[in-house]
Amino acid sequence: MKKLMLASALFGAISLSAQWAPSPSKIQSYDLETDRATQLQHDFDKKTENNRLKQKTNGGIISQRMSHLDVARDSYTGSLRAVYSPIAPDSTFYQEFGTGPDGINIHGFGQTFDPTSNAFILLGQNNFSKNDPYFLDTIYIGSRYRTANPTTGFTNDTLKVTIFYGNNSNNQVWRVGIGYPANTFPGQANRLNVNTPRYMGNSSIGTPGQILAPNKIVIKYLLKDTDTTGNYIKVVPASPINIPAGNKVGVFCEFVPGYTYNPATQAYYISGANADVNNLSWLYLTAQSNNDDTPYFFEALQFDEESKGISTLLYSQTRYNSWTGTDAFRNEYISSVTNTGNLIDFWVHGRSTVGLEESKIEAQLVNLYPNPSTGVVNLKAAYGGEFHIELLSIDGKLLHSEIRTLNANETHKKELGHLESGVYLIRIAKDLQVQTMKLHIL
Repeated sequence: MKKLMLASALFGAISLSAQWAPSPSKIQSYDLETDRATQLQHDFDKKTENNRLKQKTNGGIISQRMSHLDVARDSYTGSLRAVYSPIAPDSTFYQEFGTGPDGINIHGFGQTFDPTSNAFILLGQNNFSKNDPYFLDTIYIGSRYRTANPTTGFTNDTLKVTIFYGNNSNNQVWRVGIGYPANTFPGQANRLNVNTPRYMGNSSIGTPGQILAPNKIVIKYLLKDTDTTGNYIKVVPASPINIPAGNKVGVFCEFVPGYTYNPATQAYYISGANADVNNLSWLYLTAQSNNDDTPYFFEALQFDEESKGISTLLYSQTRYNSWTGTDAFRNEYISSVTNTGNLIDFWVHGRSTVGLEESKIEAQLVNLYPNPSTGVVNLKAAYGGEFHIELLSIDGKLLHSEIRTLNANETHKKELGHLESGVYLIRIAKDLQVQTMKLHIL
């Protein structure tokens, strides 16, 4: 499969605990039912359409819904699928899926959110600079409340959401120094660090573990019957959370049953099958093939080398404090994942100082093809006149600039075979109109 890779930068010092190991085990997952998947795709398309119509201003007010998942979905159309998996509410949990007992070692899910990522430019969205504080208004959590058949009732089942934040060097919030050595992924020349949330595990039955960040807000959302019909659960803090400039947000979600249960005999409600308890499943995007290990959701590698947006999962090995010796550091963080992206969106507002001066609806000045390209691209002018053509890296660095006079429907051919494989931006200006397009070089 083709992969989009950019040159990577070496981040920070490597601590003693900085080596990386593969995820402990595969995730038990289930494809979405056709009607749910169709609705989810419609939601994605509508959200992307709305994003592209937003006005970009220099020092303007931002109020919008943002998700790192949209960047990957928009860039890898056709390579990803939506699935869901149940999460276990305690440390001795085993479930029956109709083919025998299968241990589930996922006890929570979440995502980190960095609105300063230049990858949001790919969606036509505004983004913040590292000097801009912002407010977190709402979190949209991709999950599905499933009730047993016959229904056991809504007995105070709760979605527990922990929201926390800190700058990337804050070792009290993030497990600084965790990362991927060079050549972990194809095209990765340098080591890339990630900032995974600190978590204190606990092997007792229930959900006694906790995020260790000092700046955290815990919201206990009481699940309702209406939460069984949608793809997202909307969680709203009592008041907008003020996130200081340069800080990244994390969110971590757990299912807390409101009833007494026997963890050795429970059975989940899966795709209409009978079960004896209610449960919560989390929704995520992943590759079409289980053998595809492309790091679709590792922005630091794919789109913006400074981005710290990444999905997270909590594995049993972390929760139970089972790592010892030189691996003991693994008990202190939530594992990050690069080929699975949790469906979690963030509505934020604030004033951005990023200078993105463009018209409200970008003009269609030229048609760019083929895209993706192996090195040769064509720009076909919709109108005659003088065109200012710029080629930029994904982080906004100008790589090439020229002025070309074209007639209507005339094609300007560009040789770009010298570029490394990756994602670039083509910006076309004519008079007061501007068009920006992403270009994939294979």
